[in-house]
Amino acid sequence: MQVSFNGINNIRIFKKEYAKYGAYVTQDNKVKQGDKHYTVVKISCNLSDDKEGNDLTKFRDALRKSGAGYEAKCINPQEPDKFELTLTRQDVKDTKGHVSMSDFMINNFDVMLNSREALPMFSYIAYLSRRIAGIESLSQPRRDCINLINKSAENEAVKFIELI
Repeated sequence: MQVSFNGINNIRIFKKEYAKYGAYVTQDNKVKQGDKHYTVVKISCNLSDDKEGNDLTKFRDALRKSGAGYEAKCINPQEPDKFELTLTRQDVKDTKGHVSMSDFMINNFDVMLNSREALPMFSYIAYLSRRIAGIESLSQPRRDCINLINKSAENEAVKFIELI
């Protein structure tokens, strides 16, 4: 899908789902077994600044505020405006309930919410996913993929904030 919307260009959205049976560690550090359902969603786009929005500047600001080398590792030197976000979400259902875990990568670099410094990156993920979801011409299945990214980022942020 090629779309231009307020500084977000050439949007491509991919989704892959698969399941595996295996071991996993719960949030209380117990090892359990169960069905793991994986969902991988990838967004690829080019960011720019224009009269409607400063998407590229906001991305770079979030990287700068996040520290820990994000600025150096999340920018592709050959294509500095390129933004690739990959969500790998694991949903596990067992006899005690449902557990979800989400991992994020930006331009092939793991983005982990393990410190306050990383919060600006997760805020940017939420911001960008809301902007893309607002594109009127976006199909409902693609909008659902974007909303999954937004919900997963929100869940990770809530988990982190509850721990501090």
